[in-house]
Amino acid sequence: MIKRISASIIGCCLLVLLGALPAANALPQMSYTLDPMYGYKIPIPLTYTVDNVILDVGTPGLNKPSDLFIDEKGQLYVADTDNNRIVKLNNDGKVLGIYGKEQGVELDQPSGIFVDTLGDMFVADTGSGKVIHLSPEGKLVEEFVKPESSLLSEDLEFAPDKVIMDRRGYLYVLNKTDYSGFMMIDAMNRFRGYIGANRVPFDWKKLLIRVLATPEQREQLNNAVPQQNSNLTIDSKGFIYAPTVLSSGDQLKKFNAMGENIYTKKFFGESSIDSGTLELPYFADLAIDQYGIINALDAMSRKIYQYDQEGNLLAVFGGQGDAKSRFEYPSSIVVDQAGTIYVLDRDRNNIQMFKPTRFAELVHEASQLHYNGRYQEALVPWKEVLKIDENYPLAHRGVAKALMKEEKWKEAMKEFKLGEDQDGYSKAFAEYRHDFMREYLGWILIAAVLIIYVIYLIVKFMIRITNTVIRRYGY
Repeated sequence: MIKRISASIIGCCLLVLLGALPAANALPQMSYTLDPMYGYKIPIPLTYTVDNVILDVGTPGLNKPSDLFIDEKGQLYVADTDNNRIVKLNNDGKVLGIYGKEQGVELDQPSGIFVDTLGDMFVADTGSGKVIHLSPEGKLVEEFVKPESSLLSEDLEFAPDKVIMDRRGYLYVLNKTDYSGFMMIDAMNRFRGYIGANRVPFDWKKLLIRVLATPEQREQLNNAVPQQNSNLTIDSKGFIYAPTVLSSGDQLKKFNAMGENIYTKKFFGESSIDSGTLELPYFADLAIDQYGIINALDAMSRKIYQYDQEGNLLAVFGGQGDAKSRFEYPSSIVVDQAGTIYVLDRDRNNIQMFKPTRFAELVHEASQLHYNGRYQEALVPWKEVLKIDENYPLAHRGVAKALMKEEKWKEAMKEFKLGEDQDGYSKAFAEYRHDFMREYLGWILIAAVLIIYVIYLIVKFMIRITNTVIRRYGY
């Protein structure tokens, strides 16, 4: 334990020193995780390296791009917002197509892009207030405008910011001016309802203010709006994921078919007071890989936070700066089938490609097996992880759960302790105690009876001695 704490302290000092150095001289590619109990940083082996930086997409170059999409073939689509176009690239950055004015389609501030399995593009064209459907060649197919519905306010502005499509062909639209959640629109441009709505959180201070406030002040409180979702994405199983911005908790959500958030409810990312005021994470986008790993892009800290399907933090990397693996304002993130992460930087007008290291691949493999309940199979990659980094907390917890399946309670307690998992340790201890009592209860009862009998004999003997003394001496 002392060895573990010492390594963590040294690593934290290293992170502080590197953070204090200029970007040009610092080692930009650093990874860490957070202590599950106390939240301090634990340095871990490098999880990703920058494989390529896509910058040259012809003339003009990218100009304030907002969104990035990757299809099943590994082809990239960029919503090049201020150039009013969609740019299609291969995974090496070669331009495969540019869609917009040249195809007779006037785009106005496109900020979201989704591509279906046939290669058809759906563009959230914020400026025109439409979702524009383009063919694989970039030709106009159809336009989705604000649906006509009595459930929608007449003065609601339709300004699509992001868009995805599910297997039924329903569009889910993030509307910039709408706090009701994601708007569902069918193929006939009919409104099908909302999902993913956030609620205004309960606040005791606001309740007290409401009691003491004037009517005008109460009216202002009634106008409070919930935190808004900043993006949405859909995984291969049809689950919709969304990040909520400027929230004090539950910033990452996973919605089932009923629109219910089934993801772990907790605080994600890290808050900061470096600027003198409290800064909460601002998750701009999410990407889900083949293992179910959630890559959350924090535009506030310019970092990528990786979580598994149980909400456990796997790694943190990135940061602000102009060096490789650093960002000025990351606006979108995607991941391909090989696990390569692509991050779109709105201010640097480039795309950085991050290749996973062997350490990251082992963690992802073990996490997937672990989440699927295959603890024994996960034991192999977890042990490989510990060979690389013996202080990685999640690996110890993974090993502990495998040991629990094997009913090795004492060994599991040790691993849970190294993984700083109090709940897991308590469960292992309870099982260990139960087994101990079951095995030795008979002997314990026999020993207890013998002890009680011996005490009885001693007391009886002392009483007899006392009575004898009283008879002989009269007192």
